Amino acid sequence: MKAELDVIVIGAGFCGITVAASLKKFGIDNFVVIEKGETVATIWKNAYERLVTQNPYFTLPFFEGKAKYSTFKTKEEMVEYLTEYAHHFQVDSHIRCGEEVQNITKNYNQNQTDENWQIQTTKDTLQCKVLVICTGLTNEPVIPKLVEQENFLGKIIHSSAYKNGIPYQNQQVLVIGSGNSAAEIALDLYEHGAERVDMLIRGKRWVFPLYPRLRSLQYWLWRSRSYFKRLFNNNTIDSRIEAMAKAIDFSPEELQADIKETDKFIQRFALDLSAYSIYREDKGPMDVEVNQGRVAWVDRGTVQQIKKGNIRVISNSIQQLTKTGVIFTNGVSQNYDAIILGTGFRPGINKILRQPQLYLNLNDRLLPKTDGKCQSIVDPTLYFVGFEKTVARSATYGYYGWCTGKRIALQLLERKFLSRQKLQI
Repeated sequence: MKAELDVIVIGAGFCGITVAASLKKFGIDNFVVIEKGETVATIWKNAYERLVTQNPYFTLPFFEGKAKYSTFKTKEEMVEYLTEYAHHFQVDSHIRCGEEVQNITKNYNQNQTDENWQIQTTKDTLQCKVLVICTGLTNEPVIPKLVEQENFLGKIIHSSAYKNGIPYQNQQVLVIGSGNSAAEIALDLYEHGAERVDMLIRGKRWVFPLYPRLRSLQYWLWRSRSYFKRLFNNNTIDSRIEAMAKAIDFSPEELQADIKETDKFIQRFALDLSAYSIYREDKGPMDVEVNQGRVAWVDRGTVQQIKKGNIRVISNSIQQLTKTGVIFTNGVSQNYDAIILGTGFRPGINKILRQPQLYLNLNDRLLPKTDGKCQSIVDPTLYFVGFEKTVARSATYGYYGWCTGKRIALQLLERKFLSRQKLQI
């Protein structure tokens, strides 16, 4: 077993890298970032080829990037940007790629007081004083078991394993789901020459058009405001982190009020697709995203092909699979060569935490029990970054990461955990 670390960060995505950058900035150097993939931003690297971000000019705090990126970064650009970010803040040497966490336990001394965390990985056994879990909301694919699935002779894969539509040329494919991945994969299949593309949409879903120009304009207006603010107020990193901390310091009541106000504004842009058996959710799009985890479908061309009849919407459930296809609950049978499960993801933290019921909300998607700012309410040396309920989640990843890094640094200093290091602020 190796010497004890001050901090272990699990996950080298947006949250993990910003936590690492913040730790480095505030004088913590005895830490590692464990990443199961072979590079940073593994989820983006392994995603289907046409994936792009929905946020124009997406960046993380304190670094815009040296390369010229697209308005909506491609998956390759997201990996490149985060790699740049890690190098800029000198945290790349702390990242251990190709290593997956298998088990997390808390060790106690004879007096039952906190001692340290023990992390078992595929390569090592590590100990640390503070543990930060940044594995994200999309860490584990949700793969449902279909009735008589074993009879089906075709291919069944989850969207996480899909790359492009080339292997499905001239094939009949059923895409299950109505999220962004399902919609984009259905479009990709059609554009690559699939003979038939059906989308099985069993529930309700908010659908919005993508307004690149409008969203870009919003971004540039925000940049202009930020520029003039910096022009007249030369903020330091410390003061900007204080501003970040204020931005994420809100009560549950304030969050719900923000959700209500946001929904009131954005609902007016939603598409009416009831003629195609796609119906709006009963609750607002932001309410559904924050409180239930279902993100609205932002259309990039799928709707047009649905209206043209090139992609067909099926609203019936699956009764059972056959050797050659599917029998739906309305009695209709349809042959398929492949079924792609756009059935989403879940955090999966419960798979690695010992006593997950102690740290996670069993009745709320197994999300961690925190103070609303990433620190566990069960154990003050445990943090979960990237799981908080907030409007515009991706825009706040860096906020939570940097604030958490600083908070941990102060915590280590106050508890006299650091033996040979001084906090540099």
